[in-house]
Amino acid sequence: MATGSSTDRSKACFYLSPKESPSGSYCRPQLPEVEPLEGGYTEEFVQQVDDKYRCEHCRRVLCNAKQTECGHRFCETCLNTLLRIPGQVCPADQEPLDGTEVFNDNCCRKEVSKLMVHCRNNKAGCKQQMALSALEAHLKTCPLQQVPCSHPGCPELVQRQDLSDHLMHKCRCREAKCKYCQKEMTLAELKAHEDTECPSTLITSLKNGAVCVRKAELKGQMSESPKAEGYCKFSNYGCTFKGMTQRTKEHETQSVEQHLLLVMLKNKALEEKVAELESEIKEKRIDLQKMANQIPKMEKEMSLTSQSVNRSEIKLNQSQKTLAVHTSKLQQVERELLERHKVQEDLQQGILSIRYNTGNLSRRISILENGQSPCLYRGINGPASVEHQVSQHDNMLSVHEVRLAEIDLRFQLLETASYNGQLIWKIRDYTRRKQEAVSGKTLSLYSQPFYTSPFGYKMCARVYLNGDGMGKGTHLSLFFVVMRGEYDPLLPWPFRQKVTLTLLDQGPSRMHVSDTFKPDPNSTSFRRPHTEMNIASGCPLFVTQTVLENEMHHYIKDDTIFIKVAVDVSDSLEP
Repeated sequence: MATGSSTDRSKACFYLSPKESPSGSYCRPQLPEVEPLEGGYTEEFVQQVDDKYRCEHCRRVLCNAKQTECGHRFCETCLNTLLRIPGQVCPADQEPLDGTEVFNDNCCRKEVSKLMVHCRNNKAGCKQQMALSALEAHLKTCPLQQVPCSHPGCPELVQRQDLSDHLMHKCRCREAKCKYCQKEMTLAELKAHEDTECPSTLITSLKNGAVCVRKAELKGQMSESPKAEGYCKFSNYGCTFKGMTQRTKEHETQSVEQHLLLVMLKNKALEEKVAELESEIKEKRIDLQKMANQIPKMEKEMSLTSQSVNRSEIKLNQSQKTLAVHTSKLQQVERELLERHKVQEDLQQGILSIRYNTGNLSRRISILENGQSPCLYRGINGPASVEHQVSQHDNMLSVHEVRLAEIDLRFQLLETASYNGQLIWKIRDYTRRKQEAVSGKTLSLYSQPFYTSPFGYKMCARVYLNGDGMGKGTHLSLFFVVMRGEYDPLLPWPFRQKVTLTLLDQGPSRMHVSDTFKPDPNSTSFRRPHTEMNIASGCPLFVTQTVLENEMHHYIKDDTIFIKVAVDVSDSLEP
């Protein structure tokens, strides 16, 4: 089956202010999506989620569920991560994972989308509950949802119900006008503009009789006034002279030698600093050369490490293949043991029949030897003829008994078989059969065959009362089996009908446990059988034993359980 293509996920972008963004643009924080970028859903579900809806890799609730050939479910991103590793195996049953044997589990996706969740703002006060599929639509209108401010450059997230107040009164990036020059800017830039940049800011001038004048005009007046105080032009080199404009000019003319000396001292200090920096650069170059000489050694060590890792991966792949072979052989041995068990039961029945017939024959011989039935065989002379006649009758009796047993078996199968795709399987002596499964005497049970129509598919169910695979010892495992039928050449293959497995509740509440799956057309379990039956496919974690055997429920009554298997025949193409 073809692996579904990966869903494109939009990546959350990092926020950049207008000053940090090279183009002057910025990326606004986005709202979190319901569908996670990696793994399963992390929402807070109203009720505890069943294990069958959890990923075998991350153990979260399945996101874009995928099903493997071995019947286990994974999140799409989790399965893609596993398939990138060569020779990876299923963590549930250690079966090899094949990317071509994976299909979308749409039935499971629909069931997960109907699970009830709390709003993400539950702790903030939102008490709404909704289906998982409706969560994203709710978050777009939830008044307690954190949303980004729409003003450019504002990084704040505020609740949707407070957004209007934030935009109008609280946001430091909202637009404002300078009251002096009417220039538009953000509120955060306004104070600095008025204090330092705005040329139209009014300042009190003492020269003009404490009259407010514009900052630009005052600067011009101060630069033109001969009584304005100023510093020497060589103040950056260490000159500390300060005085009126006229005296400052005279100082600069008369103190040329002192100023030249200050410049030389400053230049000498700079030269010493440059020499010190050159010395540090030389040391850094030596350290850099040492590090460069270590690079080949480190590259060699990395190469050796990489080779060691490759050898370990090869050994691991070989071990996984060996494990898969041993698992296959173990399953084959299990099937052979079941067949031998059936043969042993048939032999026991045959031995009982032989003993019964031998007893009858002994009684007849005794009657003949005692002469109690002289007219039984008239015209027969001698004991040898009597024995021959008795032997013929016994042979005929044995043939009739075999035919009668075959007819009785066929009658029982016909009496219990259904031809509408529905099976109701009654399993008696649950306690004894469960104990036999725990001890390993009888691991699984097969139901009687049933059919989709008188000339349709032949099928049966298989149950492990003590669980199978990852459900062994904790669950009841239930599987569906396609059998070889008399009309297989006339039927379309592979088998494509939807299958529903149900454990019936015998109490008045009728809280049945049910699971539905759509057959994978590429799986060998649903191709035309070449043996008596195909490999079973179904649910290793169908129901936990604690739930099954809980006295609060009524799944077991009078030591008996009922299992129903329903095959959808509405779109069948049978002849």
